[in-house]
Amino acid sequence: MSAPPADERPTGLAVSPRRRALRVGGLVTRSLWRRLVLAIRIRLTSAARRRRLAERARIQSAEEVARVLGELKGALMKVGQIMSLTTEALPPAARAALSSLRRAAPPMTFDLARGVLESELGGDLSTVFRRFDEAPIAAASIGQVHRAVLRDGREVAVKVQYPGVDAAIESDLALLDTLGVFAGFAGPNLDRKALLDEIATLLRGELDYRQEAAHQAAFAEFWGGHPLIRIPPVVPELSRRRVLVQGFARGLTYDDFLAVARPAERQLAARVLTDFTFDSLFRHRVFHGDPHPGNYLFAEDGGVIFLDFGCVRAFDDGFLAALRALLRAVVADDRAGFDGALRALGMGSESPETVDRLWIFFAYHFEPLRHDGLFTYDRAYARRAREVVHLSELRRLGLARELVVFNRISFGFNALMVDLEAAGNFHRIHRRYLDPAGDHPPALALAGLDLPPRFLSSAAGA
Repeated sequence: MSAPPADERPTGLAVSPRRRALRVGGLVTRSLWRRLVLAIRIRLTSAARRRRLAERARIQSAEEVARVLGELKGALMKVGQIMSLTTEALPPAARAALSSLRRAAPPMTFDLARGVLESELGGDLSTVFRRFDEAPIAAASIGQVHRAVLRDGREVAVKVQYPGVDAAIESDLALLDTLGVFAGFAGPNLDRKALLDEIATLLRGELDYRQEAAHQAAFAEFWGGHPLIRIPPVVPELSRRRVLVQGFARGLTYDDFLAVARPAERQLAARVLTDFTFDSLFRHRVFHGDPHPGNYLFAEDGGVIFLDFGCVRAFDDGFLAALRALLRAVVADDRAGFDGALRALGMGSESPETVDRLWIFFAYHFEPLRHDGLFTYDRAYARRAREVVHLSELRRLGLARELVVFNRISFGFNALMVDLEAAGNFHRIHRRYLDPAGDHPPALALAGLDLPPRFLSSAAGA
């Protein structure tokens, strides 16, 4: 039997640009053909049947996209993960198909994983691990995770990068026009270059696991001792460019949690995510840059375990001060203050029409903070995002890169809040970040949780 081509792996990971383009091209061709057939079939049928046929076609397309992108991994799978968070217009079954990309992908064989591990660690696995489970517990766009026990008895999770994934990512980033088809599938307001730029930043930053280990160790220091925010400890002496070893964490996946969580448990999770996201930004000046549901585990006691620190963004004090000023202006319905905040962010030359469009965008985006009363993140709120200026439009409007990054991550955060049906007085919760001199308590403390004193201060770097 002849050997498989050198650029095809047992993971289903084709590395060469030609092979990846052929896989994607076939997917696009079938999608276009499906649309053509649908257009012909619905011409002579009733309105109700047209809706059913259209829904069935979109479900079939979503299922095929999820399968093919999951096999290809790399930047293409990341596209699918982003799509899964921005598809309010899709039927529920289609959204469910895409959401599978947030949970798992077809894994590589253990022989390939062993090859990477032994190359990076410099010897046989038995010299490092007392036990190593060959079947992975998770597989994602760049690597997969195995459960293991070190020689000293510590239970760990070992992340192993797919061989050749760096070349596959560069192949994907060359397929600008093809990736644009998937952006259109997710929504008409998505700009393919903006989407691709974000994917490139995310994935290139994640290829060196040593950088991820350093980020994770920093977050573990920030949040060490918190009763509900948990960061698995890194094992630095065993972490390499393509291997990351960390403490093993137990918890429900995001989708499993949503399936069983009671309303009170969802509200608690929403407040944990709020404190982690915005305290990390405003107190520690860093953002966990990839807030998709595959990066969280939910513990029985209400704790949330945060995973995957490959993409972490740092912000300086000047940007954070300007961001606070912009958010205060939006919350106070202060157009003059908003215009001044834009100038502080380097946008003083924008036209009145552009400023008006930005006001509409931010007024919608931070609507939960604008009123001192109960607000619920529901599906109706999420769907209205399609009616305002989208994140990709902000790039064309020339916004500061830091603000574009902040808003991309905020979109992911809002999607999580909608899934959790988060409800509360977010105007009061966010006083902590808009008025740091007031030293307002975090969301969990407002909800009655007893926190250690070091997590109560709102001072930067505290």
